[in-house]
This record gives sequence, structure tokens and C-alpha cells, in this order.
Amino acid sequence: MDHEIKREEWTSSSGFILACIGSAVGIANIWRFPYIVGENGGGAFLIPFLMVVIGLGLSLMMLEFAVGKYFQSSIVKSLEKIKNKLKWSGVFIAFVSLAILSYYLVIIGWIGFFLSRFLVASPVDFGAMSETYFPLIAFVIVSLIVVVIVGKGVINGIEKFNKISVLVLISILIPFSIYSATLPGAFEGISYFLMPDFSYLSNPGIWATAMGQAFFSLSLGSGALLTYGSYLGKRQFLLKPTAIIISTNTLVSIFAGILIFSLVFSSDQSPSQGLPLVFKILPEIFFQMDYGFVLGTIFFALLFVAGMTSAIGLFQVPMSSLQESLKISRKKATLIVFVLLMVIGIPSALSYTPLAIQINQMTFLDFMDDIFGTYGITLAELVFVLSVTWFMNKKKILENLNKNSKYTFPSWTIHLIKFVAPLLIIFTIIYSMFLKTF
Repeated sequence: MDHEIKREEWTSSSGFILACIGSAVGIANIWRFPYIVGENGGGAFLIPFLMVVIGLGLSLMMLEFAVGKYFQSSIVKSLEKIKNKLKWSGVFIAFVSLAILSYYLVIIGWIGFFLSRFLVASPVDFGAMSETYFPLIAFVIVSLIVVVIVGKGVINGIEKFNKISVLVLISILIPFSIYSATLPGAFEGISYFLMPDFSYLSNPGIWATAMGQAFFSLSLGSGALLTYGSYLGKRQFLLKPTAIIISTNTLVSIFAGILIFSLVFSSDQSPSQGLPLVFKILPEIFFQMDYGFVLGTIFFALLFVAGMTSAIGLFQVPMSSLQESLKISRKKATLIVFVLLMVIGIPSALSYTPLAIQINQMTFLDFMDDIFGTYGITLAELVFVLSVTWFMNKKKILENLNKNSKYTFPSWTIHLIKFVAPLLIIFTIIYSMFLKTF
């Protein structure tokens, strides 16, 4: 007989905030953000990135929280409650989250590999790792760790883990960034990172890339924020925690940039190395530094913690959707998601092994990141925004955005999100897919 599953709630506002910071702050901030900056003109990239984060990110994050809090449901059930046919929009968003997680866990496995090698003072470079099947083994291990944490529930698993891990992450990142800034040549790297070349701003590609990175960095479009918002009590107001989450996430990206560019420039390396920056260049830098094994261990521990907090948020999206849609237990839903991850993720895990699985002359992992990390998550946010602002009652949206808050959003805010946000997202998708190829 069908029955409603009792929904857990965060034990405190701080638990919710730390969990959302953990979901937003991930290797997208520490791994992806620096190399995206390096490929897009250094400090010039920060201008459109910060404009998107503040101008659009705040309202879109609050919208996800508000919808989750109002319906107290997963992404699939929330959109289905707005309009029955919109459940397929929720299914699409949940699938995008699952697809991103499938290769994201592979990258976390790489991080675990480097961390383990630095811990025993026996580092191996990325190329040597790719000649083994350790990436596959590591992918399975980190997936099982996430399964165990999520399986314990919102309070005993996700909230407890994030309360510790987010504080550990920040306590490692800030001192390490300050230390790296004192290295010889670090000032040049920090200048490259923070001082903009305004000529780059005329390139529409930077604006499109900035929006994609902002969505990736803030977890917009993945359904994780809506899912976490659904575990809020009805009385919780949203503006203050949203501002704290976005500010912390942005500061982590800035400190990560200072850390990475200080290390890169102090070792006379190029900042525009692309994806290999963290996994090929930085280990070489640590090999050559005094106390390099210690610093390398600290860095990859930082990266591992950041990756795991985001992975847990991504995992929760398809898990909660399956749990509510099929009316099954958390453990069963968790097991199903784990099996799906193995099916979808193994080709990515084998991309950088002797098998070197490829598609369209790209490694399978790079293909997945290009399709889902660049286009999929942006398209998912577009689907979410259109589903909510065009079909949900506007008064209910505004009421939940402003509930129990001293500061209220005017009614035109909804129209801004309804028309302006989709146009900007569509521009990003069109540019990324077509214009940059010409």
C-alpha cells in the first residue's frame, strides 16, 4: 500500500548552510575555476563571473530553495506538483545530476590516488597512473564512501559530514593560500589572477564561459539546492543563508585562485594548462618544493574533501527522486543510484587507463564533461527556470522568497527571472554549441 515517506529536516540553520556550502564548494572551485580563469584572460574573467554570481546566482539559488521548501519534495515531485507533465523536466534534471556525478567521482578517485601517494611519500605522475587500472578501483571506492554517507540520512549522514568537512576545508584552504602567496614569484601570479585585461571583455565567449562556470560552481541546475531546500522547515527565511552560501563559495574560489596561481607562477609554469593543471603540473611543482610531500598531501586532502561534499549533494538528487517517485526506502534508492553510477561511470573511469575509452575522438570522461558539465547543467537550469516561472503561481513564488525575511523582493523580480534569466542562459548555450566553433 502506498504511503507518504516521512521527510527529514535539518536540525539547525547552520546545518543547512554548511550542507549547501559543501554542495556548492567542490573541485569546480579548486580544480575547474583556476584553469578556466587561466584559459580566459586571468583577472578579466573575474568581472563577468562575479556579475553572474551576484546578479543572477543569488536570485536563482533562492528560487531553487523556495520551490524545495514550499513543496517539501524532490526535484521530480516538486515539478510534478506544479504541473503533472513537468515531472519529465524533473527527471531530466535528476539525470543530468547523475551524469555529472558519474565522471565527477572518477576525478575524485584521481585525487584519492594522488593523496595516497603523497601520504606515503611515493608520488607517481598522472601518466603513470593512466597506465594502470587504479582509476577504476578508486572510482568504485569513492562511490561506496558516498553511498555510506548518503545512506545514513540527512541528519546522521549528510549534515554531520558537512559540519565537519566544510570547516576542515576552510581551515586548510586559507592558511595554505596565504603561505603560497609568500613564495618567490607568487605576486606575479596573483596579479595575473586579480588584475583584469579589459580588452578580453569584448569577447562574448568569456561571458558565456563565466555563466557556465557560475552555474557549475554554485550547483545551479543540478537539483541539489532544491533538494536540500526541501529539508528546510516552513519557517526558515532564505535571503541570509543564500547570501552566506554564495559569499563563502565565491571566497573559496578566490582563495583557490590565489593558491593555484601562486604555485604555478612561483615555478615558472603556464597558467593556461587546461584540465591537466592540477593533475599534471601541480604534482611536479610539489616534487620540486621544500616540504613538497607535506604540501602535496595537504593540497590533495583539501581537494578530496571539497569533491566529496559536492558529490554527496549530487547523489542526493536522483536518490531522493527515486525514493519519492517509487515510494521505496532510502537504502533501496541509494543502492539503485549506485548501480546506475557504475553503469554510466565505468566508461569514464576507464578513459585514463590502458583501455582509453573514447567517443568522437575525445576520452569518454572529457566527452561527458563537455556535454553535461558545459551544456547539460546550463540546460537543466533553463528547464527549471521555465518550469517554475511560467507554470507556478507567481504569488506563491514571491511569498516563499520573502517569507519571514526583513527584506522583500518586489514582484518584478519574478518577471526578471522569467524573461531575462532564460535569455541569458539560451545565449550561453548557443554560443557554447555553435558560435565558438567558427
